Amino acid sequence: MTKAPPVFAREATGLVREISPWASFVAVFGLVTGGVPIVWVATMYTAPGANWPLAFFIAFLPTLAFAGLFTIVGMSMPRSGGDYVFTTRAIGPYVGFVNYWGIAAAFILSNGIYGYYAGEYWAYLLAGLGAFYQNPSVANLGVFLTTPPYSLYFTFALTIPVWLLAGARPRVAWTVVFWGGGVLTFFATVIMFAALWGIHAPSFAASYNSFMGNATAYSAVISTGGIVPPSSMMLATAAALPFAWYSYTWYNLPTSWSGEMKNVRKSMPIAIMAGIAAVAVYYIFFIVTVTQAFGQPFLDNWSSLAASGTAPVPGIGGFVPFFALLVYKNVPLYVIMFLALWAPNFFAGIALVISQTRYLFAWAFDRILPDKVASVNERTHTPLVATFLVACGATIGIALMSLLPNSGEFATLIFAISTFGFIIPAIAGVVFPFRKKEMYEAVFVGKKKLVLPLLSWLGIGSAIYLIFSTYLAHVSGSLPTDSFTITAYVTIYAVGALVLVIAYFRNRRRGLPLDLVFKEIPPE
Repeated sequence: MTKAPPVFAREATGLVREISPWASFVAVFGLVTGGVPIVWVATMYTAPGANWPLAFFIAFLPTLAFAGLFTIVGMSMPRSGGDYVFTTRAIGPYVGFVNYWGIAAAFILSNGIYGYYAGEYWAYLLAGLGAFYQNPSVANLGVFLTTPPYSLYFTFALTIPVWLLAGARPRVAWTVVFWGGGVLTFFATVIMFAALWGIHAPSFAASYNSFMGNATAYSAVISTGGIVPPSSMMLATAAALPFAWYSYTWYNLPTSWSGEMKNVRKSMPIAIMAGIAAVAVYYIFFIVTVTQAFGQPFLDNWSSLAASGTAPVPGIGGFVPFFALLVYKNVPLYVIMFLALWAPNFFAGIALVISQTRYLFAWAFDRILPDKVASVNERTHTPLVATFLVACGATIGIALMSLLPNSGEFATLIFAISTFGFIIPAIAGVVFPFRKKEMYEAVFVGKKKLVLPLLSWLGIGSAIYLIFSTYLAHVSGSLPTDSFTITAYVTIYAVGALVLVIAYFRNRRRGLPLDLVFKEIPPE
């Protein structure tokens, strides 16, 4: 009789605990904020007249509940792909895995999307310099970098170092994340905020008018943008909530590398709770200073003109450093402000790749993917096969962003999956203490009850807001249901279901029922 294989791929992961809490904190800040400030300016026309600081504060409150849930999960079940492990143990592999397949697909493709944005920032930088110095050659170089297929080549070249660092020794990778995404970003951001704080809309209007050679250029943007805020500020603010909520996502990712964190019960609250609090302060301060500096009616209408391709200064989108350049006429400051926005986007890409390799790693440990995906290089202590697979997926994201006629529709698809995909982990938080009572009592922190366990309350609060946010996103049009997105949804989740079915029959032939795997927590 053939002996059944071990439940998990092996008895130990082979990974090392080298990740500090502050490197994880920096990663959360970069992962959550990367790309958001410029995208916010570029999409202000979708919620004209909104009280954006209020929208971000409102979205922050339910975010705290979900962040609290993931913090408890990471502290209690520090494993590779920790939130996936938690969800599948709570509600089983069939819903849990397929849901996380969709989430991971969104994250992996997002590595390409945010890599594309990082390249686009260089285009903004050059276009702004070209416009400021009235040098068409420099401005055209910025346009060239965003023109297919050269945008694909440029983004690919920018992203290769991210992949290489993600596959390097953890100590090297996380040191780069800390110093690049943390120290460099911090000092550049402080300088950016100081510069913005020194600008007021009247002084910017005068500088803009002078640059355009027209005494009414600033007011002309407001009059020609076609944006009329609704009569109710609260309605406008409600329209801003889906974007505000999405701007806080991705703070769950430290759970994916929780098995490698030093002193995880102290590190996880610093990474997630302190990290998301710092993000909220950053967002609100950025919004206040930017709207004070340039005026919300101007920004609402500028974003509308830029979206339609008719902005008075082409090629810069909502690039805030360019507006500051018109006031200060200081190119080194312009470059520093560029770094403040580009650095977190770029360096957090390393942490994003690492997090996704840990999901693939966990799936291989759970016998869904081949064991080879969970192999760890003895010299680097990293799963190089998984890193290569993530890089391949990210390349698809780069290609789609660079070559699709409407790349924004593809980026919106990722937003959609990130919106409704986390409803399942929230439900897992509600039911885990009851469906897995012995496991919950054995390993979880924070087991105090107020009628229900804390974990359940956090899951209930998170699920209610996620369902509400998904509804708001749908009615606002930011959660599309057109043929492209429906086809993409069906394809992504169908592939995940097929992978699970293949794993089920492959393991049954080996004498290992897949359900047995999900009754236990993987080894550390």
